[in-house]
Amino acid sequence: MSARKIGVSEKQKERDPDLINADVALKRAAEKARQRAGQAGIGVIVVQDGKIVEERPDRSR
Repeated sequence: MSARKIGVSEKQKERDPDLINADVALKRAAEKARQRAGQAGIGVIVVQDGKIVEERPDRSR
């Protein structure tokens, strides 16, 4: 999955306390959503190469 850059400068991230750990929190939330979807046997909707697609759980694990 490819991540899209959001126009927030590094300098602004350092100053804004709300943005300091936002990237880490978003990645953690995305991983948890994928885990829960895998447990339920459903997919997660993501943007991939500019298109909206369903990311299905890998059943080979």
